[in-house]
Amino acid sequence: MKMRSLAIIAAVFSFTMAAYSESVHQTLPGEAALLNAGKSAVEGKVVEVKTVAGAKNEKLARITGTLSQWGFVSYWFGIPTPAGKSVIRFRIYVEGETAAFTVYLHTSSEQVALDPIKIPSAAKQNTFVTVDIPVDSKNEWSGIAVKKTEKSDKPGPWIESVSVVLP
Repeated sequence: MKMRSLAIIAAVFSFTMAAYSESVHQTLPGEAALLNAGKSAVEGKVVEVKTVAGAKNEKLARITGTLSQWGFVSYWFGIPTPAGKSVIRFRIYVEGETAAFTVYLHTSSEQVALDPIKIPSAAKQNTFVTVDIPVDSKNEWSGIAVKKTEKSDKPGPWIESVSVVLP
């Protein structure tokens, strides 16, 4: 092979390796949502669960439409996420219309608004999509809040899992 061909192959290979260098720090199932007192949101009837074939653990969870505007559930991760860049990754099952929800980061000193959970407009019904929320925190953190940001009786999206991904 010519040197130029080898250089191109090496460049493509290194780009491919860089694209997959992220690692999942930890993952919670959708039904792990908690209320502000630490009680299960499923037991508190703020989150409902259903079974769907094709889901990794066959369970999906969503915030019910009865949650009021600015109401929230939390996801607490057992291992603190280090300060710096990371990604909160939701695996969502697309089914029907949902209310607007925004993700907030829980640090030891504050709650920081991140981005809304936006299902891609091209997503097909009854399929899974991944929604990434970028994080760039000055402090380590261990949890997130998912807050309803509109006044409606629409539920949240069906969440299969919430992961923290490190670059």
